[in-house]
Amino acid sequence: MKLEQLTEATSVVVKIIGLGGAGCSSLNRLSETRLNHSRMLGIDTGSATASLSSGVDALPIGNGCSSGGDPETAVQLFKQYESRVGEFIVGADVVIILAGLGRGTGSALAPEIARLSKRSGALTIAAVNMPFEFEGRVRAKTASEAHDILKHCTDTVLTMCNDDLLIGGAVGVSLSDAFYNADMNIAGAVHAITLALESSPERSLAVQNSLLNAGESAVVSGSSTGLQAGSMAVANAFASTSNDFVCVRTVVVHVEGGIGLSLGQVTETVAKIHEEVGLEVPVYVSSERLIGLGQEINVTIVFSGIGKAAVNETAFTPSQLIHRDIATTPKMSVFNTQAPLRTRGPVLLPTG
Repeated sequence: MKLEQLTEATSVVVKIIGLGGAGCSSLNRLSETRLNHSRMLGIDTGSATASLSSGVDALPIGNGCSSGGDPETAVQLFKQYESRVGEFIVGADVVIILAGLGRGTGSALAPEIARLSKRSGALTIAAVNMPFEFEGRVRAKTASEAHDILKHCTDTVLTMCNDDLLIGGAVGVSLSDAFYNADMNIAGAVHAITLALESSPERSLAVQNSLLNAGESAVVSGSSTGLQAGSMAVANAFASTSNDFVCVRTVVVHVEGGIGLSLGQVTETVAKIHEEVGLEVPVYVSSERLIGLGQEINVTIVFSGIGKAAVNETAFTPSQLIHRDIATTPKMSVFNTQAPLRTRGPVLLPTG
């Protein structure tokens, strides 16, 4: 195949849909991360679409008075606009749905749009926020029910538990800051996945395959400065959640640092992740230099296929592309290479 034909055959069209106030807010955060190749659409039964950033398509549904937290009302309003959403999805290889679960719009429309996406043949990912405990049992129940439905009509549900944001001394943050951090966490995860999908053809295909029918997924993030900032950021990310990721299919990680971000720091970051999840788990890495970060390093880690064994990653690979089986090849770096073994006896030097 010619190079331009190969690029065209393996290029990935990513479309992102934000639902409700939380989903539209996450779209605004994503618009700040320079995702130039992904189309974005915000949908809300209330007024959240009015505050979307430029470059993000808006689809207000209903009369702007919201669904009142009632999922059934949101579904009825959506039926009138279903064809327009279907038109937006057409041509997408990957559809990412952003929503905060527990309220009417996100909980009701996320499964509806996921079904549309799956029927179109697109790889379908839902990236959702679970409500804070203080938001009450009713929202927790609604969120749990919507989450269970999403697991059956998407390829993977990327879950971020808002209560994890309160771990590690963050209980003193304001309510608005807490919701902002929740938006940033989901936006960071989508940014990491999208960068991986828009990278080299072989890597993009491997990431797509790792997310296909992956089931339960999760995202954590952490930051650090100073010596060993990469490994400390990973340690802080794992400490920010109560989950134990002892068995995952793949990991997608995005590393952000200041002008001094080096290959060594990225390698150190990956080595620490392998230390936590095992050397056999493939890790797909992207990095970005942001001058404003100074000496700080931010790490966003997406775990896909939690509780599932690794699978062969050749399903998406055309016959013209040959690369090694990532799922079964241990990934090692200079930071976690085993101690060398002596293969011969000592050599005795002449004396005198």
